[in-house]
Amino acid sequence: MTEPSLNSGTDATVLVCDDDPTYLLLMEETLSSDNLNVLTAANGLDALKLYLKHEPSIVLLDVHMPMLSGFEVCAEIRKHPKGKDTPILMVTGADDILSIESAYKHGATDFLPKPIRWPMVAHRVRYMLKGSETFNSLKQSEEKMRRLAYFDSLTGLPNRQSLDESLEKAIRCAVKEQQNLCIMYIDLDNFKRINDTLGHEFGDKLLKKISEKIIQCLKGKTCIPEALQSVAEIEVSRLGGDEFMILLNNTTNDGDVKVVAQSLVDCISELVSIDDHEVALTPSIGIAIYPRDGANLTELKKHADVAMYYAKTMGRNGYRFYAESLNKNAMKFLQIEGCLRNALNNDEFSLHYQPQVCLKSHKIISVEALLRWESPELGNVTPSEFIPVAEDSGIINDLGEWVMRKSCVQAKKWMDAGMQNFRVSVNLSSIQFKRASLLNMIKRALDDSGLPASLLEVELTESAIMNDIDQNITRLNQIRDLGVAIALDDFGTGYSSLSYLKRFPINTLKIDRSFIITIDTDPEDAAIVEAIITLANTLKLTVIAEGVETHGQLKALNRFHCDIIQGFYFSKPVPAEQITKIVQQPLNKDLFAQI
Repeated sequence: MTEPSLNSGTDATVLVCDDDPTYLLLMEETLSSDNLNVLTAANGLDALKLYLKHEPSIVLLDVHMPMLSGFEVCAEIRKHPKGKDTPILMVTGADDILSIESAYKHGATDFLPKPIRWPMVAHRVRYMLKGSETFNSLKQSEEKMRRLAYFDSLTGLPNRQSLDESLEKAIRCAVKEQQNLCIMYIDLDNFKRINDTLGHEFGDKLLKKISEKIIQCLKGKTCIPEALQSVAEIEVSRLGGDEFMILLNNTTNDGDVKVVAQSLVDCISELVSIDDHEVALTPSIGIAIYPRDGANLTELKKHADVAMYYAKTMGRNGYRFYAESLNKNAMKFLQIEGCLRNALNNDEFSLHYQPQVCLKSHKIISVEALLRWESPELGNVTPSEFIPVAEDSGIINDLGEWVMRKSCVQAKKWMDAGMQNFRVSVNLSSIQFKRASLLNMIKRALDDSGLPASLLEVELTESAIMNDIDQNITRLNQIRDLGVAIALDDFGTGYSSLSYLKRFPINTLKIDRSFIITIDTDPEDAAIVEAIITLANTLKLTVIAEGVETHGQLKALNRFHCDIIQGFYFSKPVPAEQITKIVQQPLNKDLFAQI
């Protein structure tokens, strides 16, 4: 056995195996002269060792050899991972038909008949090498096309096409084995806001990071219940955008699925650091189980999607199982979304205004603008129904700008009618607040309407400003610099805002109505409201109590020296023309009797 060193001038390695030393010598001289590197072996066992060590580009095998025959060596090479495509040329007698047939049967590419025509050997080998190179090139192209067709280019995860095929296969297996399977539809909450704010390049990096977190959570099986450790087969796919789907085979019960789903919620919700930014994304996960929630791929995916949207409507950052009752909610969501897209252009929205009453002067001094929608198809749609849809679909930005402009125009009309120092308060969604164009939008509304900035107040919820504290404080200061007042809405429902309250450049605290409802019957709620008002007075902030509906509530708030009252006790939200009439007439003195 000879093992020539690989010379830099050679461009392919040929393994030749024959027990005839003269044949080996002639073959080595013939092929070496054609700039090929030649390895030789005198028996089948040595030939196999040389192949495993050097993985030559082509193999020439004599049929009859000691230790292992050419057929046996050929068969062993074909078992090797790279040996499946290696060209193998079997050397047989020209009239040995049985050997030729057996050679093909064992995986030979072609045969070389004896006696050997030496001038033709190198040409034959070169021809087979060229064919092998072409074949491998085509194979690589096919593999590349397959990856493009079946894998997501950003994350490397299987894509929608790959998922559909895997799910079809999994369903067939589940039918055969009488097993359950589960799919989880994951949508990242408010990803569009981050994408729009920090850019698509940042968004792509974030998606890659999230996909890695999902893989780490699932493939490491850190979240898989012990009962599923040995049987659960998992496939993670990216459907596109910020949507992922997980296929979990052979699930046993909903309890195990809940463990996996909650682990995913916890994992995805952890802070992610990218390019000096720390962001937190939460997932909404919809779960569908085969065969309970669908008998085929289409039904399962549809119902997982429905459950995911339900998870969003229930506050996001969680998971929900599909139930038949959700179909009605999902259909309504889709109906609202479809009608909402044209509602603004069709002038279907209007603004109502709810008076805010000063407890000291007993006069209406300001109003809150509240959006109303009367749809020709759906009838009256409440804000609690259409605002989440508007936020999820991105329509909230156009809608919010319309409200801002309309409110400023109306406030200027009131000012021109003699209602001096009469302020209008406009709600900003968290999505609007994060937009870089927010300040310009407010400026345009003020400039176009001619309304002094001092007569405009914007309302933000605690949840809208409690992420990215420093950045949000900068943005709030920019709004204050315009001369616009800032109110913190739904105060008291958050958990960490008290420690930051003195840092926020706000003017007004609005106590959430959930504390006002039982303020005259529940000592604990009364104590909370009194503490909030005392804190606000210390920080020189105005306090507005929302949701005041009874005389008892009014008496309690008066006792705590609340500044402004808003609620049905004085007035429901009404159209602009009614506000003018209400303001021009003194409030009924009986409303304030014995407080």
